[in-house]
Amino acid sequence: MNYYFIACRSGKEEKTREHLSRLFSRELGEECDVMIFIPMREMIDRRRGKKIMNNRPILPGYLLASSEGDLSPLIQDVRSVAGCYGFLRYVDKTIALRGVDRTYASWITHNKGTIKPSKAILKKGEPIKIIEGPMMNFFGTIVGVDYRHSRATVEFEFHEVVRRVSMPIEFIESDRGIGEDA
Repeated sequence: MNYYFIACRSGKEEKTREHLSRLFSRELGEECDVMIFIPMREMIDRRRGKKIMNNRPILPGYLLASSEGDLSPLIQDVRSVAGCYGFLRYVDKTIALRGVDRTYASWITHNKGTIKPSKAILKKGEPIKIIEGPMMNFFGTIVGVDYRHSRATVEFEFHEVVRRVSMPIEFIESDRGIGEDA
């Protein structure tokens, strides 16, 4: 499987995804196996004391495409799509993801594009222990925990840049008295 990130106008990911799906269907015909995801995270927010689930982009302005075939011949066609800036490229001008970028893309695809809350156990003085959910297979590093908002701040490398993102966590068991960013 080949994975590609496509840059687009932030906030217009859904519309751009629709345009790209039509483009790939038209250009590749019956052999079109391209799947396009908007990498999302299902976050737990609090409103008036109640927990509400909201979907937010992990990387605003990026779409993830996966295909068995090579999409390199379609570079110019993708750039011509409204709201689309084109494929992310490496310094050597290749567009297929490799290394940690490929691992990250595979993890998102395996979770069908949406990272749901993982279940965790948090005990004071011990590392957070993920017992169930997508974060079990995560290859980044947990650098902070916000118990009150049910989030973990994680660091991962994406396109040769280390990024920090808040990811959803559902705490199954925890010690009392743990502060907000324990």
